[in-house]
Amino acid sequence: MVINYKKLNPNGFYLLKYLNDETIRFIILYGGSSSGKSYSVAQTILIQTLQDGENTLVMRKVGASILKTIYEDYKVAAAGLGISHLFKFQQNTIKCLVNGAKIDFSGLDDPEKIKGISNYKRVQLEEWSEFEHPDFKQLRKRLRGKKGQQIICTFNPISESHWIKKEFIDKDKWHDVPMSVTIAGKELPKELTKVKSVKKNAPRQILNLRTKQIEEQAPNTVIIQSTYLNNFWVVGSPDGTYGFYDEQCVADFEYDRVHDPDYYNVYALGEWGVIRTGSEFFGSFNRGKHSGEHKYIPDLPIHISVDNNVLPYISVSYWQVDFTTGIKVWQFHETCAESPNNTVKKSSKLVAKYLKDIRYSDKVYLHGDASTKAANSIDDEKRSWMDLFIDTLQKEGFEIEDKVGNKNPSVAMTGEFINAIFDCTVPGIEIYIDESCSVSIEDYMSVQKDANGAILKTKVKNKTTLQTYEEHGHLSDTFRYVVVDLCNEQYTEFSNRRKRNLYGGKGTINFFNPDTECKYTKKILYVMPNVNGKFVLIQAFRCGNKWHVVDVVFMDTTSTEDIRSSILSHESDSCVIECTDAYFPFIRELRSSTNKEIRVMKEFPDVDKRIAATSDYVKNSILFSASKVESDTEYVAFMNNLMDYNKDSETKEASAVLSGLVQFVVKLGLN
Repeated sequence: MVINYKKLNPNGFYLLKYLNDETIRFIILYGGSSSGKSYSVAQTILIQTLQDGENTLVMRKVGASILKTIYEDYKVAAAGLGISHLFKFQQNTIKCLVNGAKIDFSGLDDPEKIKGISNYKRVQLEEWSEFEHPDFKQLRKRLRGKKGQQIICTFNPISESHWIKKEFIDKDKWHDVPMSVTIAGKELPKELTKVKSVKKNAPRQILNLRTKQIEEQAPNTVIIQSTYLNNFWVVGSPDGTYGFYDEQCVADFEYDRVHDPDYYNVYALGEWGVIRTGSEFFGSFNRGKHSGEHKYIPDLPIHISVDNNVLPYISVSYWQVDFTTGIKVWQFHETCAESPNNTVKKSSKLVAKYLKDIRYSDKVYLHGDASTKAANSIDDEKRSWMDLFIDTLQKEGFEIEDKVGNKNPSVAMTGEFINAIFDCTVPGIEIYIDESCSVSIEDYMSVQKDANGAILKTKVKNKTTLQTYEEHGHLSDTFRYVVVDLCNEQYTEFSNRRKRNLYGGKGTINFFNPDTECKYTKKILYVMPNVNGKFVLIQAFRCGNKWHVVDVVFMDTTSTEDIRSSILSHESDSCVIECTDAYFPFIRELRSSTNKEIRVMKEFPDVDKRIAATSDYVKNSILFSASKVESDTEYVAFMNNLMDYNKDSETKEASAVLSGLVQFVVKLGLN
């Protein structure tokens, strides 16, 4: 067989070499888009089919995507090689008219399809990253019975936490091999075989169960990494006599290099990374700017921050802070305690082992999720998860200072604060992440923001264990907890001065934290049982000529039992309930069971109009509790809701009840 070398890319030459090497079990092609991976595989498998008469199975995860993608590549490749007449193209099958061999196309929609692959010499997995790890494990086991069977995989790398990297690439040792190809006894010119890298795995020592001898197994996997710069039909051939220079394609990659380096890193350079969407929770985090070499410094104390979600792992991040000039905070390590180490005792022992490995013996400052302090049933003494975590570290010889708060800070507000630090708009604070914290960095780059500005924790299902869990956001939570604790004064000031809406502008929201007990002259509860499905209550006390909002209830409930309990548990001189007629029977019953003065106001017909009319009074005469913003999650949620209001917004629950309170006090002359 004679092949015109001007028909092939570098990927094609390597494929011809390794498809004919029976020691190679796995051929992996990955890298940037437009590098000719899939097309080169199609070309060389067509050539191999003519040459050896063996069958090939081409698979994608979803069968419906085959016809217009990889199947079309094979048709175009055959035409480009001038061999279309040697094949019969049928639906999901290409049959060789020379020797009867076939190339079948199938999706893996049904895992049962894996069972019948032993008759194939080769299996191609197109878009390998779409397959699940259990799919691949089954394929490896099922492809047996013929000498020299191979699995050829093509994909673009994206997530560094993907199973391909964690379970396949990272679990082997790799070494570069020379970029040379010899075909028919002749070594090809170097310029025709240059790609980004070619690697093989290390030899293995195995025990032959038949001979009882230890034998060396030769490398069985080759990884070929290429980019668009290695595709002669994008940048032209080395000598300029064939191929094609695609000016528009090159210009597009250059645009990404300048304007979207993360995208360029993955799709042009073929490196592992994360593609940004524009709706990231830490949208201002820039890997190039905020990560690098930020190692542990022995003279400084260690802060660890913990999130106890067991899936996909218990998350622990390790931090240090330097207060010498301003505040410099950096993460230098991470522990992702996966199964079977995702229990409180095993994860804390991993932490203790790491601290001992770096010879740390000083006090450990512990930060984390407030919910970990709740009593639980996993311990006979009903100790909390965090108590057990601390107890294990103490038994390992470490002194622990518990910095975990009783309530978690606002998710949305902490995100804005950290983004502002990354944007250099919070003077004197810097945050950095050591490049070794790869899982953390991916989490910080990947986690998305929900409609309310909080973390969108998308759930995924493990197809083996059938367990459902939140894939991202847990390390991001540890990030938030420790930064707010270490920069608490600046965080409180930032959240108090936040300005976005009708109430925006410097100094227009007033916070109040009396040093001594304030003398209040009037105490009012203002209640709206159902505002967009939320129950909202304000407890406001008169302080001089202003009103201090000392407490709120802000709940996703319309239960009359919840409403009754909240009203009866809050001190007041009078309680005003603004509601529809449907709540009148409840109010009559409530009046009969309490001595509180219960007043009723009919629901205001145009709440946006009332909010606009009362906004100046809110700015000038309503005081909010600074201490509550620091510690009370419902109060923080209320304030976020208030600050998010604008005239076109559906987020109006807090503004609605506050405007009702103002209307009531003005109407009664209490202003």
